[in-house]
Amino acid sequence: MTKHNGRARSLGVIALATTGVLLAGCSGGGGGGEPGEKPETLRVLYTTAEANATAVQSRVDAFEEEFGIGLEIDTQPYDALQQRVFSEIASSSDYYDIYVVDTPWAPAIVGNLEPLSTYLSNEEMNEHADADVADFIPKVFFDTAVYNAADSIVQYPDPTETPDVDAITEAGFDVYGLPIQANVAVMGYRKDLFEDPAQQAAFQEAYWRELTVPETWDEYAEVAEFFTQPDKNLYGTTVMAGVGDWATDDFKTLLASYGGDGHLVTDDLSLAFDSPEGVEALTYYRDLIESGSVPPGSTSASWDEAATSFDNGLTAMTINYHALELADAVDGEIGYAPVPQGVGAGPHFGTWMLSLNKNGVNKDWAYQAIAWLTSSEQQLAMTEAQLHPSRTSVFEAAEAAGGDEAEFYTTLGESLAVGVGRARLTNYMEISHAVAVSVNRAASGEVSPEDALAEASDAVTALLEQAGYDVGD
Repeated sequence: MTKHNGRARSLGVIALATTGVLLAGCSGGGGGGEPGEKPETLRVLYTTAEANATAVQSRVDAFEEEFGIGLEIDTQPYDALQQRVFSEIASSSDYYDIYVVDTPWAPAIVGNLEPLSTYLSNEEMNEHADADVADFIPKVFFDTAVYNAADSIVQYPDPTETPDVDAITEAGFDVYGLPIQANVAVMGYRKDLFEDPAQQAAFQEAYWRELTVPETWDEYAEVAEFFTQPDKNLYGTTVMAGVGDWATDDFKTLLASYGGDGHLVTDDLSLAFDSPEGVEALTYYRDLIESGSVPPGSTSASWDEAATSFDNGLTAMTINYHALELADAVDGEIGYAPVPQGVGAGPHFGTWMLSLNKNGVNKDWAYQAIAWLTSSEQQLAMTEAQLHPSRTSVFEAAEAAGGDEAEFYTTLGESLAVGVGRARLTNYMEISHAVAVSVNRAASGEVSPEDALAEASDAVTALLEQAGYDVGD
């Protein structure tokens, strides 16, 4: 059996405390006429692996050939990137023309990003590459890039409609970036184990049904129980129950699939997780861990440990957005499928976008750069360097090409189309950390799921109030 080189799924969100909404820059808009004087170089502040810098860097030469402009990409690891972006904005710096922005901290800085509706509607600004917003996966586009800057907590009312600039502005929103790297939780599984006749026969005898890739959470728990085979040093699956954004992501995926609101906090600041659906989701999570179907130490695991356990052949399944690649010592093959469902689907997802610095002096050309870099042609080229596309047409092309990656792209595209992002809060990472602490306590058996969510509710309410939100009575 061959090993599958999984696509890079590094969401890479590290818990950082954001500080509230920063003051908006005072630079005026643009995009209404012909592009201004061509600069020699455009500067981009980008992250490293989390948004696949290698993929974007692979198009630098082609960009310079197309535009006659240098493209200088300054990459920073995640923590340093967020701090640098906030610092640049706080000082009203015009040094960088383009920022890469992650969704957890976009609400805090959206007022300092250039709105793009006038650029998107200007034919002369789209001569090199038509931004074609209708081609972006709707949920990805609206979750990532569409904001009401005066009330950044509000989600676009219908994130499933085909993106249209006029409809967006008429609804009181604008576009503040173009999505570049879309990450979503998917299920990886050992295809060789599922297709093993001996395993299939044993499963049939034990459960009186065929061994299939699980589509529901009940099936998932059953298959995980079956593949927990201590004599083979094999466990059923992984969880990311350590204290960190990963535990929150595990929980919110379950919450959404059990019929709750996976955003955790709604637009009116209601807490969506301390609910019957939340209790059901967290109870399932605790029971999966207590069943022994996950490796020892899973209540301390992050994305990295979960991926490593699977890659080293320790588990038959995993849910993650990291790169998956079986170690040389593991003779097997990786398959991909959407995460299981309950009454619905809602895998956690989050996307990076390329945005214009509102204080930049080359905004017309910077817009053309991000339109070109996020175009279908360039995104398709970047899949050779493991980009996770944000456009429907790119997924269709990648799937049509077939090969080892077709199953992955099919799964990724289907999952993005139904994914659920984060609440739009200026201190989301603090909120996420509070939820993760309680998820970990329930997962570790320290408190009941009901008590854990009640504790999280108190902590989140206090954090919202500290950030200046009016949470009511």
